Amino acid sequence: MKRIITILLLSILFLILDNTLMPFFSVKGAYPSLLFVFAVCYSIIAGSWSAVFIGVLSGLLQDVYLTNGLGINMLINMLICLIAAEIGKTIFKDKSLIPIISSFFLSILKGILMFAILYIVKQYTDGKLILYISIYNMIVTIFMYKKVYKLSNVDFMMKNWKF
Repeated sequence: MKRIITILLLSILFLILDNTLMPFFSVKGAYPSLLFVFAVCYSIIAGSWSAVFIGVLSGLLQDVYLTNGLGINMLINMLICLIAAEIGKTIFKDKSLIPIISSFFLSILKGILMFAILYIVKQYTDGKLILYISIYNMIVTIFMYKKVYKLSNVDFMMKNWKF
């Protein structure tokens, strides 16, 4: 229960920081998404079921600020977090190079999927920002991944096997 509350509170904190502080650090109109980076990092470390939970939660929180597309972030984040969990199954989780590179490519994938879905429903957005946001998310991942890894190794955050 502590694990779920911790993830929920951190997600809400990152959502607040995404919408209040991060726009001040924008470059050419692009700024990172702390919530998305946290969800990807946690998914790489935690596994598939936790990835579905954090993907849906982070997508739901991001959908609060998306005016004409309720559910789009939820679906895309869930898929991205599942891909991140699959990547996490095949790597050494204490090394951060692969998660950083994965964050970059998963951010590009999210941007492309978001652009395509919004284009289909005739909500036109600027596709040029995808690369800038992905680079920014990769830079944030450099600093965030080790912290998320340490957090996931705390006793109450680890899953215990029950027979």
